[in-house]
Amino acid sequence: MIKTTGMKLLLLTLLSVFIISCSEDDPVIDLGAPVIKIEAENGEYKVKKGKSVLLSATVENAVKPIYSWKLDGKIISTEQEFEFGGEYAGEYFVNFRVDAENGYAEQQVKVSVLDKLPPEIDMPSMFIAYAGKDNELTAEVLYADEAHYVWKLNGMVVSEEKTYVFNEVSLGSQTLSLKVETEDGSDLKVFTITNLPVPEPELFFDDGHYRTVTNKDELRKMAVPVGKSLVLAPVICNIEDPGTFQWTVDGVTQSETSEFFTFTPSTERVYLITVTEQSTQAKAEVEVTCTKPEGTYFREKTETSKATAALAFDYVPAPGQFINYQIGSTKTRALNDLQNALNRGGAPYIGAYGGYWIVGFDHSVRNVEEKADLFIGGNAFAGWSEPGIVWVMQDVNGNGLPDDTWYELKGSETGKSETRQRYALTYYKPNKKKADVLWTDNFGGSNSVDYNGYHTQDYYFPMFIEEDYYTVVGTCLASSIDSSTGIVYARDFPWGYVDNYNTDPNRPSGHFWIEDAIQVDGSPANLTHIDFVKVHTGMAAKGNAVGEISTEPGCPTNLNF
Repeated sequence: MIKTTGMKLLLLTLLSVFIISCSEDDPVIDLGAPVIKIEAENGEYKVKKGKSVLLSATVENAVKPIYSWKLDGKIISTEQEFEFGGEYAGEYFVNFRVDAENGYAEQQVKVSVLDKLPPEIDMPSMFIAYAGKDNELTAEVLYADEAHYVWKLNGMVVSEEKTYVFNEVSLGSQTLSLKVETEDGSDLKVFTITNLPVPEPELFFDDGHYRTVTNKDELRKMAVPVGKSLVLAPVICNIEDPGTFQWTVDGVTQSETSEFFTFTPSTERVYLITVTEQSTQAKAEVEVTCTKPEGTYFREKTETSKATAALAFDYVPAPGQFINYQIGSTKTRALNDLQNALNRGGAPYIGAYGGYWIVGFDHSVRNVEEKADLFIGGNAFAGWSEPGIVWVMQDVNGNGLPDDTWYELKGSETGKSETRQRYALTYYKPNKKKADVLWTDNFGGSNSVDYNGYHTQDYYFPMFIEEDYYTVVGTCLASSIDSSTGIVYARDFPWGYVDNYNTDPNRPSGHFWIEDAIQVDGSPANLTHIDFVKVHTGMAAKGNAVGEISTEPGCPTNLNF
């Protein structure tokens, strides 16, 4: 008891000293002003005359906040949420304000009180379903009090409930419609529903290139210099709760049972490595070549070398409004477009999530410690960023081709729970002109890249891809789209991404450090130099009328040339 009491007194004394020290010596942290986000889309509420609507705001970064809602300069509520009664028809502009110890913020919302408020269907125009499975489609409708629902499939009524369960065996696309009717009016929307085979559990290794039904069974290859380690991890598809993994090297079972395997070869030769997920028996193979020591094939710059990337190796854009590869286009034309852009010191658009290009320098770019090594520009500005992920590779086998191992350059979002590594997204070729492009991912999600009418080419899908679908893999950041103010923003990240307005003052936009290269498990790659660069769009998101998030990268430049 005496020891315990004495220990408590000692801890209290040390805590007091720490608090006094902090209050006297540490600088005051500037939190900045509070941030308001209005819950209503585009900052507008609608309500039928005689009813009420809940006005609600989310407030961040506010110390001891005080709230107020004002109409015509008069305070009508001091709560964070407020029931606005629509007694008379008309338009009302209500100001929400927060006053806090660290500043204030104010935002206006519009409330439209209407004599009649017809329903509005708020759903995408295309759906993915899986053959022989129950696919629940629930009507998402605004202003749908006491609504009547009618679903029709190919013109035939199939349900009059809010939720329709679609279950078909035959593959392909069908026409589905939904009519929603209330006493104030009705809304009708027509959808395309595409029935696909049920996805099978699958593992595969990503080599940085797009994947189709034609090449998906090809043996993937990687390389690592002797004396260094390579962390391997497969892309996991359609396995909801992966169990243990079995790893083998040339048929010999290893002790590792997680999805990550650290391979440290001791001899310069080719190794065959396999991994099997035990609960599904899904299996993947990769061929890893152990090469000569790092630096063996380092290429010094010459009198004719360029500071910018000069060599085009691969260009596969994702679908998007700025992508214009129509029927008759070829992969050769796409690659020539990339090379011509590099010759001009630029780079082409890469479309929605996962769209990419791969380029190389005519010399090796050295990792200069504590200095930025690469510059890759973009056109981001405060409030609008379309972040792209940067990958780098050494030519460790010395053949001049990007067929070794890719390492991601980490950014501010690396390691966060909402950031998905080894995120695989599959785009499906539309079967008609001016259509949305459907996609599914390896986590069971689905959505679309929407045709918006502002760019009127027949197809947003790159039609030089002959197969019905293709898959791209990379790192996917959480959506930063914010339309709570009525204006659409694509919020900026602190650092580490192309076409991003960096908010970290120590990390200028467009500047990248080779020392940020990481293995697939997030551990440092410790690269002395690089030869190749890959950039892919890092977000699967869309911003209403402005369309899909699409990174617009510049040509990589060696900053220490």
